[in-house]
Amino acid sequence: MKILIKGAKIVNFDDIIEGNLFIRNSRIAKIGEVSEEPDKIIDAKGKFVLPGLIDMHTHLRTPGREDEEDLWSGSKAAAKGGFTTIFCMPNTRPALDNQGQVNWLLEEAGKIGIIEILPVGAITKGREGKELSEFGMLKKAGCLCLSDDGNPLEDSSLLRRALEYAKMYDLLIISHCEDKNLSASGSLREHLISSKYGMEGIPWASESIAVFRDIELARYLDTKIHIAHVSTKRSLQIIKKAKEEGVKVSCETAPHYFTLTIEDLEKSHFHPNFKVNPPLGNREDLEAIREGLKEGVIDCIATDHAPHSQGEKELPFEEAPPGVVGLELAFSLSYTYLVKAQILDLKDLVKLMSYNPANILGLKDKGYIKEGAWADLIIVDLSRSWQVLPHKLFSKSKNTPFIGHTLEGIVEFTICKGKVVYTEKGKNG
Repeated sequence: MKILIKGAKIVNFDDIIEGNLFIRNSRIAKIGEVSEEPDKIIDAKGKFVLPGLIDMHTHLRTPGREDEEDLWSGSKAAAKGGFTTIFCMPNTRPALDNQGQVNWLLEEAGKIGIIEILPVGAITKGREGKELSEFGMLKKAGCLCLSDDGNPLEDSSLLRRALEYAKMYDLLIISHCEDKNLSASGSLREHLISSKYGMEGIPWASESIAVFRDIELARYLDTKIHIAHVSTKRSLQIIKKAKEEGVKVSCETAPHYFTLTIEDLEKSHFHPNFKVNPPLGNREDLEAIREGLKEGVIDCIATDHAPHSQGEKELPFEEAPPGVVGLELAFSLSYTYLVKAQILDLKDLVKLMSYNPANILGLKDKGYIKEGAWADLIIVDLSRSWQVLPHKLFSKSKNTPFIGHTLEGIVEFTICKGKVVYTEKGKNG
C-alpha cells in the first residue's frame, strides 16, 4: 500500500522538520513533495511523526502463562502504545533456551503480523544459572540478545564465559543485576517506611553490587553488556564512571522509576500494583534517574511490561508477584513526566525510545526516519490527554499503578513496515 502522511512534524533524535512523508512497499520512499498517487492519505497537520518505538524489555508470558498475556494481546497493546518492535524476555514456561523454542515463537509471531516480536534467548538452560545455552544455535534462530531476566547469574565464572561466547557470536548480554542473598525475601526497598511497617526490605546495594561486578567483568574481557531496569542512584554513578572510562556498557530504566517512589507505595496502602523488581526507590533515586536520562547516562527507556492476573495481584503485598504492565503507557508517561516537565525534549525521547535501542541491538533501518528505512512510524497528538482505565487497556492484564491517572500525548496511528496496525479508534491489524 502507498500511504501519504501530509503536513506532519517529522521528529528524529537530531532534527525536526515539517513536511510530507510517502510510504511505498513497506519503506519510506520519499520525504517532501510527492507527485505519485497514494492509496491512502493521512492528514497529520499539527501532529508529530516519530520513529516506531522499540522496547528492549517485554514479558509476553508465551509460552506457559497465556492467561496473563499472549502474542496477540501483547501485539495489540504494543501497537496501541506506539511500539513497532519489541523484544520478549525468556522467562516463559518452558524458557526460550533453544533453537526450537525460538523458531516456534517467531513463527507464531509472524502469523499475527501486527508488530515485530523478537525473542531474547536465555543465557542458561532453563534459566537455572548452571549451564550455558547453545549461543550459536540461538543466534542462528534469530536472537540478537540473551538474558536470564529475573534470575541474575550468581556464578561469576559462568557470567565470564557467557560474555566471552556472546562476544564471539555478536550477541548482547542483558543483565538482571540483583544480589539475591541481599534481597532475600524482601518485597520493597529497605527504608524507614519498611521499618515502620515491619516489612522485610531490599537494600539498594543489592542492585549496585551486581552492577559493579558485571561491569568489571565486561571491562576485563572488553565485551559489551547491557544493564536492565536501573533503579538506584548508586548504580548510575557506577555506570557513568564506567562509560567515562571506556567500558562498553549500556543501560535502561523503566517509567515507574522516574514517576514513582516508595512514598507513593505507602500512600497506596501497599497496593500490589506498586510492587516491582527492583523495588521503587526514594526521591533521591527518582531524581538521579531523571538526571541520568537527561545526561545520557541511561541509554533507553524500556517498559519491563510484566502482566499478572488479577488474582495474583489481589494477594497480600508481600506475597504478590512483582511487575506492572507498561506497553500502552510508556510513551505517555515519558512525555508527561519528562518532556512536559522540561527535563527532556521530544528529540531526546525519540533517542531513548527508538534510536538508541535500534543502535544498541543492531537493528538496521529502524529508529530513524529517512528515505529507504522501514516505514515503522507513529503519529502522535501531543495536545491531547487520556485517562488510564482498565477497560481501555488491550493487555489481558491490568496491573498498573496508574489506573485513573490522566496522561498527556496520544498515539493516533501506528504503522509497522508500511501497514497501519493501530488507529486511535481501536482497530488493529
